[in-house]
Amino acid sequence: MKKIWIAAALLSCCLLSGCSPMVKEGAPRTEAVVEDSAHYPVTVETLNSHGEMREETFPKPPKRVVCIWQNSIENLMALGVGDRIVAAMGLPDGSYLRPEYREAYAKIPYTSMEKLDMETVMLQDPDLIVGWASSFDKKTLRGTDFWEGRGVGTYIAPGSSSKIQVHTIDYEYQDILNLGKIFNREEKARVLVSKMQDEIERAEEKAQKMGHHPRGLIIEYLGKDITVYGERSLAGNILTSMGGELLGVGMRTISKEQLIEMDPEALFMVVCENAYDQMDQIVERLYQDQALQGLTCVKEKRIYPLPLYAIYSAGVRTYDGIQIIGKGLYPEE
Repeated sequence: MKKIWIAAALLSCCLLSGCSPMVKEGAPRTEAVVEDSAHYPVTVETLNSHGEMREETFPKPPKRVVCIWQNSIENLMALGVGDRIVAAMGLPDGSYLRPEYREAYAKIPYTSMEKLDMETVMLQDPDLIVGWASSFDKKTLRGTDFWEGRGVGTYIAPGSSSKIQVHTIDYEYQDILNLGKIFNREEKARVLVSKMQDEIERAEEKAQKMGHHPRGLIIEYLGKDITVYGERSLAGNILTSMGGELLGVGMRTISKEQLIEMDPEALFMVVCENAYDQMDQIVERLYQDQALQGLTCVKEKRIYPLPLYAIYSAGVRTYDGIQIIGKGLYPEE
């Protein structure tokens, strides 16, 4: 059960959002991709649809890519190869992307919040499908073996696997570096990773200078339950890596009374796709809750919305999660 609770929360968010197809057809991709014979072939370690590590070799740069979920889309755009995406799934609309990526997203021939069916994906004639472990199941896009048998490469974000016991920032770093290698954008990938590592290092130094580890709690409301993002989650790993003391360790859910007893200095509220446009209102409701008025985080105005895209298989948007958590732990800096 501990392995699948985040995936279940994500599915719950998607169902609550009333996801409906928003397939858009645009001009087909015709851009030429320059091949660097000195770089290819390249091999990276990735997962198959059974959750097993395997090696995938790319004899040349992918030219027609299907991306599933926001991290897959934004990783490619951050690496400067967004123009090779022929279909993008799992994003409600372009407003959830970083502003600098929205124009490129609008040019993608097919976009949809829901997964396209296998036949529609095959019509895009992809040479690579990038997604999560959950993207390759029998009922939707089939397994990785199915695509391999048709000459289509597959790449699964390592942090998306339910078989991973502890989700860490290192999986997100590896995701970016792997894609940088696949697309011959290794230097750009290293720059993106270094930017995140620098933020983590600065935060650790702040904690050392303070001689204090700020107490932070990461939660999400799922119905009446208050779900805790603990030490096994990416969000929890970010917080501890930045010198914070993670509250709720070993706990899956807590009551409001337990929240009050913990009295976090900083409280981070995870928000799913269906509520990205309501983040300010969600935080305000917590500030107005009379039962929480004695909390340090309420009195000091240290409650922060934490969008799911920044703390679950987040790729380049892990940087957003780092910034939000860093601001919460060290508001004076």
